[in-house]
Amino acid sequence: MERKMRNVHPGEILKMELIEGRKLSMRKIAKLLDTSLLSISNILNGREEITPTIALGLENVLGGKADFFLRLQATYDLEEVKKRN
Repeated sequence: MERKMRNVHPGEILKMELIEGRKLSMRKIAKLLDTSLLSISNILNGREEITPTIALGLENVLGGKADFFLRLQATYDLEEVKKRN
């Protein structure tokens, strides 16, 4: 029997990295990314997608590449569509 892994929203990954790993508050993350606290909360809790603007901010804050964060989001979105079809 094949066991499928749960599709993890990229916000959950960021939550582990930014809040648990780097000990940043959501308020601090929102300030660093120049966006609203509500938007950050929604992203980190899997209710909102990572947009290109947020991805660019993450690139500056984390030192990664914006396209990496966008690929995480695209992969998540694709898996969600596959589950529905």
